[in-house]
Amino acid sequence: MSCSHSDSENSHYQKETVKYYSKNIIGFENLFGEGLKSQKDIEIFGVMHFPDHYDPQKTYPAVVASHGSSNWRAHHLKYIEQMRQANFIVFAMHPFDSRGVKSTVGNQINVTSETVIYDMAMSLNLLWDDTRINNEKIYAAGWSLGGTAALFNAWLPLQDSLNKNGASYSGYLMWYPGCLALPDINAWDKDLMQIYIGEEDNWTPPKPCKELVTEINAMGGSANIEIYPNSFHSFDGPQPLRLIPDAYSWADCKLKLNSKTKKVYDPNNESLDFSNPKLRRLAYESCAKKGDVMAGASPEYKNAAHDHLAQLLPKLD
Repeated sequence: MSCSHSDSENSHYQKETVKYYSKNIIGFENLFGEGLKSQKDIEIFGVMHFPDHYDPQKTYPAVVASHGSSNWRAHHLKYIEQMRQANFIVFAMHPFDSRGVKSTVGNQINVTSETVIYDMAMSLNLLWDDTRINNEKIYAAGWSLGGTAALFNAWLPLQDSLNKNGASYSGYLMWYPGCLALPDINAWDKDLMQIYIGEEDNWTPPKPCKELVTEINAMGGSANIEIYPNSFHSFDGPQPLRLIPDAYSWADCKLKLNSKTKKVYDPNNESLDFSNPKLRRLAYESCAKKGDVMAGASPEYKNAAHDHLAQLLPKLD
């Protein structure tokens, strides 16, 4: 269910705000079955960004995009504009603004990764029957937290739980996603998965992403990763490289997702509880560390992902 209105008068191109329903999810297992049914529905919104010279008589490829832990930032908007100029409709999710949250840096509980994962699945369901959109060409995209949401939307058991019958993203574009708490069964979508990440990223480290790409391709998938040397988190951002004192480094975390129980666990300490809001922070802090995270632009590779995307987008249309 959705309601919308045009925002074209506020921009040089047409926009549309769309309201739809999601949930606040704590605990990965609550994305499934009775756990999911027990979660209350809430109203959220997103904004559709239309291409220049949009023709309502035509259908367009679409990208569902979500920001990272600091909400929408200038470098994300540059990508939206790049996608829009490539003749895509971009549906920008607003998981934070919908909930009155500014940031989850150093928190990760006020809007959980599970919640953004669910929002992204509901965004797909929302757009699937939209006559303006070619539903064979709807792509998930995201940065950091949003990239993590895109990644997990490629996990087939999650698709079976959340997606409309027959609905699936046609590919996944991820900038420095958290390849953390990965399932112990590699049941992944075989459609395109593209990751962009810095070699020195210690907020969301590249090593597990690189290993995942190898595993997915070994099973017949189509995963690719661009790793940029001497680059950190938000290597494509507007701000210079700096310490982010409140951010957690996940470099030492070895969390997994039990594919049967759908619960996150630490193989080295299975007593930790990632589903209880009061205990979740303690569980994270058993392996995640504050005070070491660096983030900011790479002088050499700041535009590298834009350049790669410019070559990729025509292949997705």
